[in-house]
Amino acid sequence: MVFTKESKDNELYVYMNGKLIYKKWLKTGQSKVFDLMAYDKYTEHSITENKK
Repeated sequence: MVFTKESKDNELYVYMNGKLIYKKWLKTGQSKVFDLMAYDKYTEHSITENKK
């Protein structure tokens, strides 16, 4: 599995194998999980904001 993160303006996108699985609005802290099978309590990777 390949996880990639991308930040655009106020939004953080997380993709797994090219498919969008998670989106977070950084200013408000709201988030949306698009694929529950890919991201659950057994997921090995933590989705966090990019620190620059």
